[in-house]
Amino acid sequence: MGSIAELVERAQRADDPYIEGVSAQGEVLAAGFNLQFFEIHHSDFDHCGLCGTNMRKASFYDCTFTGCDFSNALLEGAYFARSRFVGCKLEGAQLTGAFLRSSRMVDCVCRYANMGELTLEGALLQGCDLREAFLNEVQFRKRTRLERCDLTRTDLFRTSLKGMDLSTCNIAGLLVSDTRQELRGAIIDAEQAVDLVGLLGVQIKS
Repeated sequence: MGSIAELVERAQRADDPYIEGVSAQGEVLAAGFNLQFFEIHHSDFDHCGLCGTNMRKASFYDCTFTGCDFSNALLEGAYFARSRFVGCKLEGAQLTGAFLRSSRMVDCVCRYANMGELTLEGALLQGCDLREAFLNEVQFRKRTRLERCDLTRTDLFRTSLKGMDLSTCNIAGLLVSDTRQELRGAIIDAEQAVDLVGLLGVQIKS
């Protein structure tokens, strides 16, 4: 079927932003490569370099990304349905306003990623490194789960954690509002309570 770049160029010539059945392995796209508004179905991307690519408002249905590098990629407003990210790198990626529906992110590195206003519906984030990422005003919907994620110094300003089970996650140094309203209704274990004491201005006597 050709490389990703060839398929995109062909679709652009046909003025049809629909692509299906991509099977890409080890391909590297130049920073700024434009996939904006594209709709991609039933495709697999294996260890592809997608650093700095423009995927704003692109849509992905039933796609799998394995070991791909999305560092500094532009994914604002992108839509992912029934898709999987496994062992991917999303450091510094921009996912503001993106939507993950019935999708998974497993063992991904998302440090410093901007996920503000992200919507997660029936999604799973498992074993992901979200240290110092921005998850402000995120919406967790319909059985979305966080398992074994590192949320150290993650910015959760105006993100409600009500009903979210964080008992397997690292929550040290969470950044929340002065009212701590984000934490109301969150589920943690007894040991994690120590991580939240600092937010309350309480000191533990040794």
